[in-house]
Amino acid sequence: MDKRTLLVGVDPGFGGFKAAWVTEEEMQVAVVPSVVGAGRADLGLLSAGDLTRRPRILPDRVTFGETEYLVGEGVFRYARPVQRMDFLRLSDGPELRALCYATLYRLLGAGEHTLAAMVGLPVEVMADRERALETLGGLRRWMVGEHQFAVNGEEVRLEVTAARAMAQPAGAFFAWGLDNGGRWARSRADLQSPVAVCDIGFNTLDLFAVEGGEVVGRFTGGDTAGIRRAAEMLIQGVRDRHRLSLSLPEADGLLRGQETQRVVAGERVDLRPLVRQALENTASEVVTFIESRWGNGRQFAHLLFVGGGAALLREALLRQYPHGVVLPEPVTANAVGLARYAVRAFR
Repeated sequence: MDKRTLLVGVDPGFGGFKAAWVTEEEMQVAVVPSVVGAGRADLGLLSAGDLTRRPRILPDRVTFGETEYLVGEGVFRYARPVQRMDFLRLSDGPELRALCYATLYRLLGAGEHTLAAMVGLPVEVMADRERALETLGGLRRWMVGEHQFAVNGEEVRLEVTAARAMAQPAGAFFAWGLDNGGRWARSRADLQSPVAVCDIGFNTLDLFAVEGGEVVGRFTGGDTAGIRRAAEMLIQGVRDRHRLSLSLPEADGLLRGQETQRVVAGERVDLRPLVRQALENTASEVVTFIESRWGNGRQFAHLLFVGGGAALLREALLRQYPHGVVLPEPVTANAVGLARYAVRAFR
């Protein structure tokens, strides 16, 4: 692999699209909310004046071919968000490309870049050989090769020389065990010991177990019981109680505490009780699924929790599994680990 080729870990999550690259000396990470819409953010001379100093939240404008998409934060203010939750979305489609381009732009900047990608896919996809090969084939067909696009008017030229796939929670295992040079950085005993990873995303709940460098199938599996369940519960609760419709991105923002109140028919309403209820119910479903596979989890020397859901459900998870740990920066752990493994795999 040419030394000029950047080795990038890509975690195309349903809640956030993440990418990372590492060298011996440094690490760079980018995260873009997985929200795409067709519209425009240029409102001409429309203005509400300067009554507040609140900065305007603008999505990224991603242009490729003859089409422009709005991507990331604030899309729902300018366009109807498109959030595909099916696994086919992971292999190709304009939304996937727009998210990937926006994330790589934030990671690498404008200009010309050459990279090889280690892509994380859900356990449910990777455990099904036929589906995994089909998904990886779709990814490679559009990803490997030359790309020309613009983000916010800045031109980017990419050459992707290779794309491989691993299970997303394998990235967390690598983030925990490898250094930036792709070398095992923990004790030999840790490499031989049983280690379990629980990755709670927006639309996925992945369990992944490794012992002695081998996947333990008995304790590995996946489901769609992610934070999306909490978002949908919150949407339903707000609709029933206040007759107000929320989009999935708006509900997700409320769950993550970005705001706690909404104005409903002229009155400011505190939504925290509904948020707590949605998170508690989802935590119960998540723990039930984990127990069905792992029991009390005491068979593992190390039990690692990652993903945006791990940050939201931290208290419930650690109460049930007190010997578990939530990895630092749980949202980006998969992408960082995939980047570290890419150093090992490609070089």
